[in-house]
Amino acid sequence: MSAALTARREFRERTRAVARAPQDAAAHLARLQAALQLGDTEPVQGALADLFVALPRTDTALRQAALHLASGRLAPYVSEAFARHAHGHVLPPTTALATRWSVFAQPSADVPARVRRASPDHSRRLATRVVEALLDGDPLQAARIEHDFLDHCLSCQDKYAFMLASRDLRRHEIAVGDRWERVADWLEQHAAIGDRAEVPSPRNGSP
Repeated sequence: MSAALTARREFRERTRAVARAPQDAAAHLARLQAALQLGDTEPVQGALADLFVALPRTDTALRQAALHLASGRLAPYVSEAFARHAHGHVLPPTTALATRWSVFAQPSADVPARVRRASPDHSRRLATRVVEALLDGDPLQAARIEHDFLDHCLSCQDKYAFMLASRDLRRHEIAVGDRWERVADWLEQHAAIGDRAEVPSPRNGSP
């Protein structure tokens, strides 16, 4: 049996365990450890959201330990959002921090489905693609990839992808157009976590 298949089976078993005993802290931590073996970010975020929702908010040491364990796999703004709930603040069962891997936490209707689909792993792939295109790609194709990337950042409110691409482009001293600054300003005003935001139409000043 491959390592990936073994990891998925382990995660499923740990998920069944927390479903049977929602307030078993050890079961939640074991599930989080199993999620970390999957090589993807969404299971980790989903398991952490379940831990925050199912276990008592007064157990701040456990929350902080779990967040410390998972933080290396989470997008920075996601870690910050969890950190705001790690010191006794309630994480509601319906939350933008839930993922499709969550059992107890449910995705918030306040966050559009397209935002929930923008996983950090996907964001990293998109950022790498646009940077490579602008560095070495065919000019016409690079322009199309850049346009599609910025459209994605707006429609999915993907601050993480935008941050990664902007950082790498600055490191390579690649000049970008004014639209990058407009998109940056818009994303700052429409945080993906806990904010209801719609992409502006051309009538009201789309970036």
